[in-house]
Amino acid sequence: MGAILIEGQYPNVEWSPNREARRRNLDEAIEIARRHGVDVPHDVAFFIDEFGDLGTNTTARGPRITKPAGAYVVWTDFVQDRTGKVPFLLRADILESDEAIVAVLAHEMFELRHIRDWLAHGTITVEDLIAQVSPGIKGNLHDQAWDKADAMVLRMRGQIP
Repeated sequence: MGAILIEGQYPNVEWSPNREARRRNLDEAIEIARRHGVDVPHDVAFFIDEFGDLGTNTTARGPRITKPAGAYVVWTDFVQDRTGKVPFLLRADILESDEAIVAVLAHEMFELRHIRDWLAHGTITVEDLIAQVSPGIKGNLHDQAWDKADAMVLRMRGQIP
């Protein structure tokens, strides 16, 4: 695997692969992310995208929420009934780079933390949620999450304090 770099409103920092192409498992990935400052709540579950559902331009995805236009999103929309956790699907090649692990988990947890805060203090429509987590909208939550992810990778490298 070469360095992972996705086009579009995505990270600006190119992630280096692990030496000897060492692929981490999910438990190792969570520990690496936490060790580098990513707050991974205990009510989150990660799964590997074994069937290529994410495609080449998506590194991870939280739960799909399907609601009619104008409907409000609630916290239980994010929680999987079977596990009681918020599921995230990760592209398998992310596990080949500790930097990618930190960046992708930081990005997803940044978005989740803000969504959790919004829903704890009010409501949000499905359209507003989509606008906040979709690529291509400068300054939205998705954009801010990649800025946070880039900073965490640079900190991991010792390039910023």
